[in-house]
Amino acid sequence: MFAKLRISIFVSMKLGAIDVGSNAIRVLIAEVKKPLGVWQYSKISYLRLPVRLGDDVFEKGKISEPKIDRFLEGMNIFKAMLDFYKVDAFRAVATSAMRDSSNAKRIQSRVFKETGISLEVISGKEEAELVYLTFQLMHNVKTNYLLVDVGGGSTEITLFQDNQIHAAKSFQIGSVRLLKNKVKPEEWDKMRAWIAEEIFPHQPQRTFGSGGTINSVHKMLENSSKQPVTLNQLNQLIKNLEGLSMEERLVRFPIKEDRADVIVPAMEIYATVLDALNLSEIYVPKMGLSDGVLLDLYRDKSL
Repeated sequence: MFAKLRISIFVSMKLGAIDVGSNAIRVLIAEVKKPLGVWQYSKISYLRLPVRLGDDVFEKGKISEPKIDRFLEGMNIFKAMLDFYKVDAFRAVATSAMRDSSNAKRIQSRVFKETGISLEVISGKEEAELVYLTFQLMHNVKTNYLLVDVGGGSTEITLFQDNQIHAAKSFQIGSVRLLKNKVKPEEWDKMRAWIAEEIFPHQPQRTFGSGGTINSVHKMLENSSKQPVTLNQLNQLIKNLEGLSMEERLVRFPIKEDRADVIVPAMEIYATVLDALNLSEIYVPKMGLSDGVLLDLYRDKSL
């Protein structure tokens, strides 16, 4: 691993982030700096591989050997990219699928042995906190806002007030988990009750959506970068897609093959949250966990 770096916050760093999710794994490499206290962030390279670890975990409770081999192929590709770009430091994190997998520790050991990458399995709370850091890249964001991060295995909902976390909760509701019919009805009830008790009374001024699916939805609707996705648009798109086969979805919409089956379950989660809050729209900054990992890594190295 890389040695601890002590640097000025004015220095530019080339950093890498690996995000091991339930639907896909990603590597992001970017140049990060913070002159005069303002984040500057420039993406250098990005690669997403649709390994879908959640398929095995949510069905069998662990990741199968063929899936582990495929996952390790991807991690070796990521390590080659990090080496090629000569990053100053990197961090690799895993979320819901690895949190729930009974053989996660053995997989972490193999990843380190075969690639030299130390893979951390982070909690839903830390996942939400890392995604929150991406809002430091946004200017003029309201201080009372809600973040809804929908992944393949879980959904993190976080309310921020005065740039501090006021309430945060992770729920075992995700697009892949829902597709596999592995979301318990009581988990939906738990999420609605928590929203009603912890979020609704504070009436967030703006709601943001994070995750690959909401980014895809924004693109499919051809909304401008500052234009939110409305609840009506979500419900209409769900209705339009439900009547189509996977092949028809790929032909009619600009959507990746591995998202064609999970996009409706993911939209249903976003729609459920908006409906529970009596909100009509959600903004899509198109930033997520990988971006937050990079900012946290830079912050750590510049202390």
